[in-house]
Parts: sequence; C-alpha cells; structure tokens
Amino acid sequence: MNRKQSQIPRSLVLFLFSFLSITIGSAQTVKVAVDNTEGKQHFPLISKGVCASIYYDDADHKVVELVAGHLADDIELVSSYRPETSLVNNIQSKYPVIIGTLGHNQFIDSLVASGKIDVSAIKGQWESFIITTVKKPAPGIKQALVITGSDRRGTAYGSFTLSESIGVSPWYWWADIIPEKQEEIYIKPKTYLQSSPSVKYRGIFINDEGFGGLNVWACKTYETEIGDIGPKTYARVFELMLRLKANLIWPAMHACTKPFYCYKENPVVADNYAIVVGTSHLEQMHCNTMTEWDEDQTGPWNYFVNRERIQSFWQDRVDLTKGYENFYTLGMRGTEDIEMQGAESVDDMVRITDQSISDQREILKNTIGQKAEEIPQVLCTYKEVLVTYQNGLDVPDDVTLLWADDNHGYTRQLCTPEEQKRSGGSGVYYHLSLLGTPEDYLWLNTISPSLVAYEMTKAYEYGADRIWMFNIGDIKPHEKELTFALQMAYDINRWMPSNAHLFLAEWAEDTFGKELADDITAILENYYRLAESGKPEHCYRLDYSPLELDGRIEAYRSLSGQVAEMKSRVPETLLPAYYQLVEYPVLGCRWINERNLMARRSLQKAAIGDMSALDDAQLAHHCHTQLDSITHYYNAINNDGKWNHIMCWHPWMSDEMPDVASKELVQLGKKAPKSHTVVLEDVICSPQLTFKDGVLKQESMSEQHQAGEYTWQADKEGEVPVWIFATIPTSYVPSYKLTINGGEIKSELKHIGNIWHTQAAAPVWYKLGHAHLNKGSNTMQLSLPDSLLNIGEIHLGWYPPSRQNYKKQMMAEDYVKSKHGQLSTINVVSGLGLGKGVCIMPFTSPSLNVSHVGEAAWVEYDIELSGGQSEIEIRTLPTQRIHDGRTLSYAVSINGEEPVVFDVQADEFTPEWQDNVIRGFTSRKISYSAKDSEPVKLRIYFLDPGLVIRDIVVN
Repeated sequence: MNRKQSQIPRSLVLFLFSFLSITIGSAQTVKVAVDNTEGKQHFPLISKGVCASIYYDDADHKVVELVAGHLADDIELVSSYRPETSLVNNIQSKYPVIIGTLGHNQFIDSLVASGKIDVSAIKGQWESFIITTVKKPAPGIKQALVITGSDRRGTAYGSFTLSESIGVSPWYWWADIIPEKQEEIYIKPKTYLQSSPSVKYRGIFINDEGFGGLNVWACKTYETEIGDIGPKTYARVFELMLRLKANLIWPAMHACTKPFYCYKENPVVADNYAIVVGTSHLEQMHCNTMTEWDEDQTGPWNYFVNRERIQSFWQDRVDLTKGYENFYTLGMRGTEDIEMQGAESVDDMVRITDQSISDQREILKNTIGQKAEEIPQVLCTYKEVLVTYQNGLDVPDDVTLLWADDNHGYTRQLCTPEEQKRSGGSGVYYHLSLLGTPEDYLWLNTISPSLVAYEMTKAYEYGADRIWMFNIGDIKPHEKELTFALQMAYDINRWMPSNAHLFLAEWAEDTFGKELADDITAILENYYRLAESGKPEHCYRLDYSPLELDGRIEAYRSLSGQVAEMKSRVPETLLPAYYQLVEYPVLGCRWINERNLMARRSLQKAAIGDMSALDDAQLAHHCHTQLDSITHYYNAINNDGKWNHIMCWHPWMSDEMPDVASKELVQLGKKAPKSHTVVLEDVICSPQLTFKDGVLKQESMSEQHQAGEYTWQADKEGEVPVWIFATIPTSYVPSYKLTINGGEIKSELKHIGNIWHTQAAAPVWYKLGHAHLNKGSNTMQLSLPDSLLNIGEIHLGWYPPSRQNYKKQMMAEDYVKSKHGQLSTINVVSGLGLGKGVCIMPFTSPSLNVSHVGEAAWVEYDIELSGGQSEIEIRTLPTQRIHDGRTLSYAVSINGEEPVVFDVQADEFTPEWQDNVIRGFTSRKISYSAKDSEPVKLRIYFLDPGLVIRDIVVN
C-alpha cells in the first residue's frame, strides 16, 4: 500500500470513508405528503365526495395515457370515487391533476414558459420528475396538481409515486394488497423533486417460468385465449415494473413459452409502457436460440462453420426491433445455456466471441443508423463468458460489462480501477431465483434484504451503476425481495448494509399497518435467519447435528404458531395478501424442513432399532400432505380463481415422499452389527495413496489400481448397507473397487443435485450396496483409478452418521474486543448470516498481506477450551473476492502467536463452492491442544474487504 497514505490522520480517514459510504449515488426517493383533513392551500384530490379530474396531452407518449388511467383506477380503489380522465386542451375541473412530459404537454410547457413552474432541475435528466401545486394556472382553475416528467418514464414514475403515496401498493394486483378506504385525500402543497435514479437500467428477468407457475397460470387461467405468456400477461408485468420504478425486461425464454417476438403485440405493449426490452445471457441480439433456431433448416448453431446464416438470423431480428427502445446482448453462446458450440479451447472461445461482437456491432450500426457506441449493448459475463473475458476478450469500451453473481447471491467479479473508466460502465445480473448448480431454489425466496444490500452496495461502489438485472423466476413469490432490490437500484442511499434490516419494518407497516408491523417484522427476520443455514429447497441434503435438527424443527413450529396467531388480527381485506406474503412462505419452509428432517431422523433412529422412528415417519407423511394442502389453498386464495395454477411447491424438484423408517427397517437395525465409520486418513494404504484432511489424494496415476486396506472389529455378524462420503465427477460415472471381506460392492456413482458446468459434485453420502460383516475381524480394500473421485469416509450401518453436536458456538457479533484498521472500520451488519455478520467497510479499502497485519482491522473472541485436542472452525459467508488481483483473506492469531493467513476464495462450480453455497458458509479450521481447560484469545484480522464472519464453532 502507499506508505504516504498511511500517514493521513486515522480519524480523518475514517470520517471520509464513512461520509463517502453514506453519500454514494444521486437519487433520493420522494414520497408525496398526504392528509385526510383539509388544510390551507392543500390540493383536494378527494373532497366531500368530489374527485379531481386527470388530464393528459394526446401528443404525449402512450404510457402517459395509460398511467392516467391507472391513476384513476388507484384513486377509485382507495376512495370508491373514480376521477374522469380527459385531454389537457379541454380542462373543465377547478382542481385538475395534469400529467405530462416536458416538451409533450402544451399546458405544462406553457406553465414552464410563464415561470409558474421551475423544471430546471429535471430538464434533460434521465427519468426524473417534479410533482407540484400551482395556484390559478389558467382562467377557471383554482389550483392544479402538476406531475411533470423529464422523459416518458419520469412522467410514469411521478404518477405512480402519487398512487403509492395515497396508499396503493405496487403489488395491489399481483399480491391482492387492498388499501384502506379514505373519504378525503388532500395533497400538501410542496414541490416534490425526484432526481435521476442511482442505477440507469433496473430490470427483471422472467426465467424458468414453466417449472413453477407463471406459464401454467397464464396458459390455464389468465391468458387462455392464446394459452401462453403473451401481451395480456406482459401488460400486467409492465405495469408492475413501472410501479416499482423498473425499466428493463428480459422476457421469458424457456421452450414452454413461445418467444417474445412470436407475438407482434408484445414489443408494442412494452413500448406503450415505456419498457426497454433486452434479452438474457443466452439470447444474443434478441434471438431466442433455444426455440427459434432450427438446426434442420438452418444448420448448426456454430459460428465456426455457419457464420453467414447466424448473421442473417441476427439481421432479421434487428430489422424487426430497430424502432423500439432496446438493449442488445452481444457475444456467442450455445443454444441451451451451454458453452459455445464448436470451440475446443478457451482461445477458440475468445477468437469467435471477438468476431461475433464485431459482426453484431456492424449489423446494429448499419440497421439502426446510429454509431455503434450510441446503441445500448451489453456483454453478460455469465458462466464461461467470464472465463472468456478473463482470457483476453477485447470488449469495446462502450459496451456495458454485466457481471454476474454466482447464482446464489454472491457477486463473482467486479470492476478493477481500470475497468471502472470504461464509457459503457458495468452492472450486475443477480439471482433471486435459480435453476442451476449445485441445487435449484425456484420455489420460495429466502435471500435476505441484508445480503442483497451487502452485495449490491459493494457492486455499486465498484462502478456497477449501469444495469441491475434481477432473475425473479415466476415473479411470485418474490414480492418483498424484488421490492427491496429495486428500491435500492432506484435510490442507493435508501438501503445500505447498515440499515437494510429496517426494510422489513417499513414494508410491513406500508402493507399491513402499524399495529401489525412489529410482529410481522419479527416473523420475517426469523424466516430469513433460519433459511441462511439451509434454503427450503436444499434442506434434504444438508447435514445437521442432532441438536441442530431438533432445534430447527422446533424453531419452524414456533414460527408457524406465531403466523397463525397473527392471522386473527389481520383485517379481512388483507387476508389473501397476508397468506401470500407471510403465511405461505413460513408454512412452506416449516413443512418442507419438518418433512425432510423427520424422515431423516426416522432413518437415524431405525438404524439403531429405536421404535420411535415410526412416529417420526408418520409425522413426515403428515408434513408431505400439508405441502399439497397449503399450495392448493394459495392457488384458491381468491374465490374468483385469479391465482389458480400460479404456485407449485415442487418446481423442478421431485414431489415424491422421501424414504422413511418402517417396522422392517427398525428390526434390521436391532439385529445389525454396530455401525462403524472409517475415516480414510486412518487407513493403511499403498505408497501411491495418501489420506489427508479426510480426503483421498491420488499422487500418481501410473499404477492401474491404487489401493488402501483397513481392518476393524464388529460386535456381531450380519448384513449392513455401505455408504461413502465422496466428491464425484459429474460428466461420467467414476470407476472404483471396494471389497469387504472378499465381497465386491458394485454400484454406479451418479451425482446428487442439478450440476451444470462442473467437473465434480460437492461431497455427500452415497449408498453403494450391502456387505456381510463377520463377528470379530473384518477387512476392507479400496482401489481408486479415478483422479476425480475423492472419498473421505466409508460408513457401514443402516444410515450414515450425522454431524456431531458442537461443543460451543459463538455468533460473529460476540467478540470482546475490536480495533479499526488504518483504512477500514469494523461493522456489524444486522440480518446478515445467522443474525449479524461482522465485516469491514468501506468496500473499497485496500487488500493487505500478513506483513501489514498491524494496519488491519480486527476482532477478538474469548473461547474456553477443554483439555486435549480442540478444533476451532471459523465460518464466513461464501462471498467471492472482489476482482482479479485481490484475495478473500483473513489472518488468525491465538494468544498473540504469529498470525496464520487463510484465503477462503472458492471459485464457482468447484466442489468446495458447491458445498459452501448450499450450507451458507465457508469453513477454515484450526487445531489447538491444551493440557487442561483454559481460555484462549482468538483474534481475526481482516485482510480484504468483502469478507463476512458468520460464526465460530468449537468441536
């Protein structure tokens, strides 16, 4: 680091960093002040049964006419009085609401020309607006409420800001949030100025729509006339987007839905609602290759051999779209979210991607008639495209770099200082829903607002302010999380890591009222906290200790009890909204966790002959039926069948009941030899094999077979299943040879989970078959010719062992001492991890190495250890290093000893990364030996920003 910089007074540095972290971005979200009693100079929106009328100019954009109608609907929804809507050249009302865009509304332009309204703050700006009252703006008008946008979306946002201010939620239709009725509505006189948004393009990606409900719902319930997601559905989507102040759509693109441009009305509806259309990471140039490219007719999707036909495809689509407001995705990928077809090396991918981008820009320039650098274009560095970029891809300076998270909410890479200078800027493609590696989460949204705030604030501070694109699957049930994410994108100062946890209280009060807000907030805080240690879609494969398993079941039961108690206090009009937004997510998490964990516990008990296993099995079956029951209720929540087919509790997942204990299994468990686990580091093995950290390492593959041998004693004779805890390759079935007492175990090893783009799956327990054990001595031989198959443990028994109970667990915030660094401060972030995460700010603070550990911020914990060997496990959130050239490191010192450095970076798709994102933490372990019980001081130095301590466990 710069040594001169370190001489700046530390107090001044910390003040400057604190100031900068608070004042990033330009927007400040406006809310119109509304009163229900008449006041001096108040504008009467609804007064004594009379509605103010709404006026717009027919020379204005189509979206202005549409939002004028929506505003009238909103006022009627709140008051039961519907305003008239008419053209501005025929104002009849003494108190008109006038909506218009600068330069497109003659009445507003005359007010500007006469100096009656000042629009200098928004003129020429992006998506900004003013809401103000004007006294006697023209003969016959006593007072006008004027909503003026700098552009067409600015006008729309201003109108919907008024709607939200009088109590209409953006989700009034999509989540049945019925506002409280108001007899009188007055607007307090003031000029409300909304400056440009913090992030220029703020979008949603409708994805995996056929696995959950949106496509099925549109086909069977909402848009039955075409049986698809079409213009009628998109009109509802685009209205919602404008209410949430979003402006960019990546349309649905799976094969179950016809391509967006299949329906000529779709782009027209998007343009009418002023929505910018882009396409996803695998739809270059607005072309849905998954469903629109017919290899039988046009040849392979291979740019090496079929360049002219692919270019013709692109050309036809740009000819069709050139009249609309678009964002064009560049590059070259395979047709089904796979790597480029025909490429045999990364160099091939770089060369062809370079060529395709050059050709695409030429098509855009010649067809649209503008300079290439004036046409919005993006390169989405998703999956292997990031590898291509990292290996020399030359991206034109004006093209936006869209970084991606790792599919699980942790940003993968952000801009270096040099990349931040690019004119095209950068953005982030972020998942709130996923079909992908290592496991899907398409059902319930459990990514907390605090995690979104932490990751996206980090991205913003590294220049990602051009595009924020959120993958939201089926839209429902992501209402809360999407609201938060788009509020952040619109106004980066509104929610930051320091206050993101307060969003839930604000949202609950806005949605359900002040009386219920605190209790709903507490429920949702626990909902996110429990999901941090296992999403509902993932809990079936997570290894919980007995205490954790029991505690998790009880916690969800308690939470569902609170939800039930709350329901009796919810107003009847809001019961459908409460069920969709609070009750169903909690019950869904409860029943899927309890089903899977009860099923597992029943098998664990059966393995030792415990008859209570049958009670657990029966409960697991009950939970399974509850999943069907609550989902059926969700789809029938409105008597008119509005949401029929929208929700499915097993999108992509199997809806089969997991294995549970039976009487026969309990009897087998009683008769079987005592379970035995072999940790392979203890095995006597040949010179070519070493066992280290519980994982088998092949050091030389020169031998045809490499083998280890292990002998142990069994308490009785009998047959038992054989399990292995293994990391296995995903692209083929690995070979191995396992022999017990001369009998060979033969079973194909196929990975568990949804593994794409990976060489090997995360370690889990696999059942291989059965072995006959002798009373007394038994011998096991293992031969492994496959370098991608790593086996850590072998278990002989009716069910594999669960993780041991912790001896002690400390939450990250339980440190006893801390110290700020020279250029960083210790921060405790509520709602991050298991309750509160500990990290450093600002995100832009420099990386340090161990020689500069004295300049690092640190926290210190007091831990009481027993005599003998202890293992201290430090758990951090599975974040990624910020960009090339940085690490994700911390240093650990025990009792003042020399610090030891750990880098916890786990690259996407590796087995370690897969394990981390499923369980919610990255782990590093330290061994410590003590003669007697003694306290130790554990100090953790933060060497890199972006690192978050979650908890510390002692075994």
